[in-house]
Amino acid sequence: MMYYKNNKIDLYAYFYGLVRQIPYGMVSTYGDLAIALGDVIASRAVGEMLSQNPDPGIIPCHRVVKGDGTIGGFTHPEGVRKKVELLESEGMKIENKKIINFEKVRFRDFQTEYPLKKLRESETELYEKISFEDCDFEKIFSYDVSYNKRDAYIAKVEFDINLNIIDYKLKKVRVDFPYIPTYLFYREGLLLLDEKPSGLGIIDGNGILHPRKLGIATFLGILWEMPTIGIAKTLLLGNIKDDKIYVNGELRGFSIKKRFVSPGNRISLKKTYALMKDLLVKGDPIKPAHELAKHFMESERQRQ
Repeated sequence: MMYYKNNKIDLYAYFYGLVRQIPYGMVSTYGDLAIALGDVIASRAVGEMLSQNPDPGIIPCHRVVKGDGTIGGFTHPEGVRKKVELLESEGMKIENKKIINFEKVRFRDFQTEYPLKKLRESETELYEKISFEDCDFEKIFSYDVSYNKRDAYIAKVEFDINLNIIDYKLKKVRVDFPYIPTYLFYREGLLLLDEKPSGLGIIDGNGILHPRKLGIATFLGILWEMPTIGIAKTLLLGNIKDDKIYVNGELRGFSIKKRFVSPGNRISLKKTYALMKDLLVKGDPIKPAHELAKHFMESERQRQ
């Protein structure tokens, strides 16, 4: 299931369809829904999507509770009190904000295609296309994205090889995929695919420093057929020794000036290290895009 072929994955719509399956008088947990999506790592994203429920009258988000049977939060003017009221109206008994006989009313029998699992399975053929053969480039570009709920404000900045800004572009798009760790490409990368740039892409995220070696920088590098490097602010995985980052004994990237750098595609580990060590002395190539995206978002919100 190669969703990215048409640049469209509406995981929000799929998720709300799962929530609608929870029967009257029963509840599910954040983890249950994440598993139904195909990866328990999506549990926090479940909470995010519930908080953005576009139609509470149809999508019964009050039937989603914590894994221990406590009712959790509720995005409603009356807050948790309203959630308790709705659950009790469906016959559930609640004491100290916890459902009595929780396991008897717990629903896990979702009809699902496990979309996150299918995405991981579809990545196999891409993984085989990763190249670490160096290629030439005459300029550099970077992206960053700011978010306001489901609106994404994208800034693309082009530099010369000394990080002098040549040009920039701004774009606002609708987001159909929440933030889920290790699935950043499907949230941000798909928003960028329609305009193939040129040069070396320095991408806010990871390259092969990723559990499946397919961070957003690697995805974009393969699909754009161009060199890319991932540069992250937090360490997703691995152990650092002498500025080198190892995952199960394999060199995957580098720690340079509080940034975690790894090759994406069409560039070697050696060249990634030498290039980024030089560039990060001159400045952070992500920062101009970050500032532009943030300013763009704030300006658009003020106009609304």
